[in-house]
Amino acid sequence: MPTALAFVTWAYALARTDAGRLGVTTYLVPPLTILTGWLLLGETPVTTALVGGAICLVGVALSRRRPRVAAVEEVG
Repeated sequence: MPTALAFVTWAYALARTDAGRLGVTTYLVPPLTILTGWLLLGETPVTTALVGGAICLVGVALSRRRPRVAAVEEVG
């Protein structure tokens, strides 16, 4: 049942946005599961796991950013 719910939710969201933009949201799953486990189950995350996860997310953010475009001055 949870898998079916996930696929239905994914299909619903995919019908309303493009796949590239929706695919980026999958990077939110690990932090949300850590937070949920911490709040609901009392599982304290290990510091090295949090640091490793943060490094991974920063790496993804850096690889996905768009390069800055220099402003072109008009001569006139």
